[in-house]
Amino acid sequence: MYNLIVILHVILAFVIIISIVVFQTSKGSALSMFGGGGDSLFNAASGTSFIKKFTAVAAGLFAATSLLLTIFGANNRFRSVVQEYPLQQQAAPAQPAPAPAPVKK
Repeated sequence: MYNLIVILHVILAFVIIISIVVFQTSKGSALSMFGGGGDSLFNAASGTSFIKKFTAVAAGLFAATSLLLTIFGANNRFRSVVQEYPLQQQAAPAQPAPAPAPVKK
């Protein structure tokens, strides 16, 4: 289950990146490098385009998978290496002998 959520999380990350970078509706859109038309391809008359809704749903699913991974990661079976193998306490180095006091003349 955990691995499935991780795979879904990574796929959603790539989908969000692609949907924002490639399908953005600005004048410098990445779709304009293929002959223009990037602005008119995904704009709808209602003001809310498909790609905006798609990106919002993908972002919501990404947030949900982030929360699920945090919850599953808190279980004891997913322990840190530091917790499994704590550092060994080393013996303190020997203190050097104090220097003799200077002799007064």
